[in-house]
Amino acid sequence: MPIDDPSDPDGKAKWWETAEEHRFALEVLQLPLRREILRFISSGLKSEEQIENEFKNRLTWYHLSMLVKALVIERSAGGYKATPTGVLYLEKVESRR
Repeated sequence: MPIDDPSDPDGKAKWWETAEEHRFALEVLQLPLRREILRFISSGLKSEEQIENEFKNRLTWYHLSMLVKALVIERSAGGYKATPTGVLYLEKVESRR
């Protein structure tokens, strides 16, 4: 399973390296709420407060942690942002739904 911090020490985004990581990410993204969170975050850096206000779900933080582990979002100074992997998912997969 991917690590919690999707960036290497050089700050480069980490990609899915194994079939297991790829499968895990696709399972994480099967839930519509998680895809909504990813879309929301992909429009730009979002603070924890903005995410909390948008998704008034008591499990939002659990879903965020799953998206981080799936390497589609990452923690950043000031909040969360989509990773290149997350953006590609939205462009190549989600846009075809």
